[in-house]
Amino acid sequence: MVPSGAAAALRAGTAACVAGSDADAIRRIPTDMTGLKTEVIIQKTHRYGYDHAVRNCGVNMVEVETAADLERAVSKRTAMMLFFNANNNDGKIKDEEFVTLGKKYGIPTFNDAAADSLPMENLFKRTKMGFDLVTFSGGKGIRGPQSAGLLLGRRDLIHAARMNTSPNGDTVGRGNKVNKEELVGMLAAVES
Repeated sequence: MVPSGAAAALRAGTAACVAGSDADAIRRIPTDMTGLKTEVIIQKTHRYGYDHAVRNCGVNMVEVETAADLERAVSKRTAMMLFFNANNNDGKIKDEEFVTLGKKYGIPTFNDAAADSLPMENLFKRTKMGFDLVTFSGGKGIRGPQSAGLLLGRRDLIHAARMNTSPNGDTVGRGNKVNKEELVGMLAAVES
């Protein structure tokens, strides 16, 4: 999926984990979260300015430090687990263990790799590792349009992310339009 940047991907991916493809739930984000999963687990050392895009979906961030903390934090309210790839070495839970814990509890894991530089084989490194969603900035290392990005991952979550954003009306991501030039620019950047 080509969103209007990595922050838009964070919003659309979070909405996908919260509401899925349920049209009623999609319309209710972020103001009526009744019956929806409303918590995102994140390591304290992985908090950063862009997690605001995640919170736009009406969720609360649940901070953990260790794998044991994470396991205690898992509940029926857990929508997803967020990992900030640039801080992999700062947290006590490294990327592979994070994925393993997500799989153990059936919780989608989302890796924000927006700041990563390429070679292109890095595009699929984290999905092959098992992350359910991964985002990249269109600018930076990919050298595509600065106002675009990539959201990669599980087919069902990508489908739900698309339903939670433009061109669909009455969604939390409606304002995150991507024009044709950005789509073509991302295609050219990925292919080069």
